[in-house]
Amino acid sequence: MRVAFAIFKCFPHGGVARDLRKIATECLARGHAVRIYAMTWQGQPWEGVELVSLSMRGLRGHVRQRRFAGAVTRHLESNPVDLVVGMNKMPGIDVYYAGDSCFLAKAHTQRPWIYRLTSRYRHFAAFERAVFAADGQTRILSISPRERDIYASMHGTPAHRFHPLPPGLERDRAEGDDDAASAVRRELGVRADELLLLFVGSGFVKKGLDRALRGLAALRENLRTRTLFCIAGADRAKRFRRLARRLGIAHRARFLGGRDDIPALLRAADGLVLPAYDENTGTVILESAAAGLPALVTANCGYAAYVAEHNTGIVTPTPFDQARFNADLERLLTATERDAWGRNGRALARQDSLTAMPAAAVDLLERFSEEPERPLVALCAFDYAPTAPQYRALPAVAAACQERGMDVHVYACTFAGARPAGVPLVRLPVGNRSATGRLAAYQHRLASCLERHQPRCVVGFDAALKTMDIRCGELLPPGVKQAPRSPAREHPPAGDTVVLAMVGGDLVAHGIDRLFAALGRLPAPVRARCRVVAAGRLAAKHLAAARAFRMGEHVQVRADADPHDTLAGVDVFVELAFQPIANGWIFDALAAGAAVLTHEQIAEASLVREADAGVVLPAPFRQADCDRALARMVDAAESRCQWRGNAIRFATRPERYGQAACVAERIATWIAHPPRSVDASLSA
Repeated sequence: MRVAFAIFKCFPHGGVARDLRKIATECLARGHAVRIYAMTWQGQPWEGVELVSLSMRGLRGHVRQRRFAGAVTRHLESNPVDLVVGMNKMPGIDVYYAGDSCFLAKAHTQRPWIYRLTSRYRHFAAFERAVFAADGQTRILSISPRERDIYASMHGTPAHRFHPLPPGLERDRAEGDDDAASAVRRELGVRADELLLLFVGSGFVKKGLDRALRGLAALRENLRTRTLFCIAGADRAKRFRRLARRLGIAHRARFLGGRDDIPALLRAADGLVLPAYDENTGTVILESAAAGLPALVTANCGYAAYVAEHNTGIVTPTPFDQARFNADLERLLTATERDAWGRNGRALARQDSLTAMPAAAVDLLERFSEEPERPLVALCAFDYAPTAPQYRALPAVAAACQERGMDVHVYACTFAGARPAGVPLVRLPVGNRSATGRLAAYQHRLASCLERHQPRCVVGFDAALKTMDIRCGELLPPGVKQAPRSPAREHPPAGDTVVLAMVGGDLVAHGIDRLFAALGRLPAPVRARCRVVAAGRLAAKHLAAARAFRMGEHVQVRADADPHDTLAGVDVFVELAFQPIANGWIFDALAAGAAVLTHEQIAEASLVREADAGVVLPAPFRQADCDRALARMVDAAESRCQWRGNAIRFATRPERYGQAACVAERIATWIAHPPRSVDASLSA
């Protein structure tokens, strides 16, 4: 395997750089070729590694980063590899090692709103989206479950793209001996009766050095005067030196710079503090535990869970409270549990899982380079609504395609209802235009997205969409993955009440006015026993007919209702569409145990006849026929009971399910052997 790593800054004391070295060393040990692209490199090149140094000019850091990403892409075009791993977020990488916290979350919670107007914000947000966008392909090596959840919530990244890694503790970081520790204490001038408090990290701001300094200043005087606070890390210290002087503790705070003897420092110290504002993992937490050094850390550190679970120190809660931290710091330095914390930490370090990260990471990289790329399938829906018949099969088809190892993206202008689980949704809003203009704008934006993402198969759920590989507009039911739940009455009747239901994207097109007219011609006592529940869109003016017959309070219409919840427990399902339709909700109504009233122009009317579960009106539709049929169905409780039993027996036959799997099979066949002609249709 030829693998390339890209990193902005590689310096010996950086946590991400150290992780890179561990992974690169493991790759070399397995015989893989390793190349590293770096914008800034400190120290000698690593043995066996091809180092490509790409120093960039620019006054601002984000400008240099953008130019560096472009230079990496150009170099790879002429010097290809099997896999590109980014140690920082940037476009054009196959895998991202998630060593940094979520920028977007910090920008929205730790910065004022005006920051989001800057070019710096736009740059970092764009680079993060290039990795974590819901419709992206980059795989993510996740080292912090907490940050993984934050990334997923901010970007909608599907769960299958995250691959967790164990910690990567270096054994030699815990191998400092007592002689080396004593030498460090002598070097620092720590007296026998003094305590050495340690802060380790090369990000003073985000790791909360200001909090630690304030905590030191708040210690009671006799404890503060015998505590030496040492800060080890390569970072700009000027502002923190000023803070120490203002707090009156400059003589008790010592900045050591970057150090190579961290194991000896950990052995020499009496306590470690890491009061971070945000910390993806905090490897020093495990290093201190391995050295038997009690630690005080904030709960938002990725590895703080080890401290709490194994009792190796103190976890101060978040949201951060300085007074609480000050009390915890005093306890860290004086508690009787200190010896127990040290023993627990050394016991924790003996677990092999704490050092397994490099091997696990390379195992994943090898798998990524060998396994075939998951084909991408685009499911295109103009104005998705869960009640619209043309979109009825979309969630089930998406799930079936994923089960067959395909990646699925849904491209929608508008999307009502819950997104299919784990499926990236790409919204393509087009603004306020006419219906024709909206459709044309959607298709234009869709074409751009498809050109960028290059799906292997494009599936359309609207007859008006152009240049689709496969159309599902003519797909007939059942179109679901598995049999529905047992019918249950969710609309409990009062006495002999009859519940009628209708489901559709546009209820007028599905004939709700015809239903209201038929109800209006029922005798008043019979009409009073009827209730209508409908899922779909209906303008207020169309309820006028219901109100005219004093049915207004008996009609419940919800545009956002779940169709299956609407159907559960109804007595009669009504489908009286003006135009012939296929792939409607009649089969689901039968599965829910409802009798059906429909007419011959509806494709699913044949299912009603086959099941003997309702009334099919002759064509052409006549309102008088509908009035008489509805009156008989409302009065015939015994017939409805028989139809209910027939419907359930018909719909629960196993062979009637699995339509979505058949569609996924057809899509897989298309991908493997694309036909010469395009725009095929799927039908039962």
